[in-house]
Amino acid sequence: MQREKLEVKDLINIGLFTAIFFVLITPVGIAGIVPVIMFFLPALFAVIGSVPIMLLVAKTQKFGALSISGIVVSLVLFIMGHPGLALITGIPLPILADLIMKIGNYRHWLTLSIGYIVFSFWSLGSLLPFYFARQSFFDYLEQKRGHEYTALLDKLFTLQTLPIIIVTCMVGAVIGIVIARILFKKHFVRAGMVS
Repeated sequence: MQREKLEVKDLINIGLFTAIFFVLITPVGIAGIVPVIMFFLPALFAVIGSVPIMLLVAKTQKFGALSISGIVVSLVLFIMGHPGLALITGIPLPILADLIMKIGNYRHWLTLSIGYIVFSFWSLGSLLPFYFARQSFFDYLEQKRGHEYTALLDKLFTLQTLPIIIVTCMVGAVIGIVIARILFKKHFVRAGMVS
């Protein structure tokens, strides 16, 4: 019978796959200084982060692993300078995703997929300053990056384009799930990494 509580090996897996996830998304996050890339960051994070996150879930299959991983990443980014508003999605969404995956005992692709889509929205929190505290955020950006940069962001990040960001994030998560599933079948199962 599988134990419900996280054990030392689970904590090691959480640390390992969280580190891999963070290393993979960091270059993309840095490239996000380019406004157009920033617009698609949630989708890119969802595609790139799918394999380490799904491997983490497959290796632990216990509630708490995904929650801890998502919260740690969000807190590290906050410490590194991401806006505090990012924690609005960065803390509860990994927990909700973990709960959804638990419904299928971390084995059914439907609940894994829905859970991963929900998890992928964690990064939307970094964009919240464009919609809340907009003026002060743009004033800050203009001082750092100049008027042309801020004017382009002003056009990209509007209430009208917000649904596009949400939909592209969802599409990125689905693409990530497909990639992870293909890799699970071809490599990870054969290597004995997941059952």
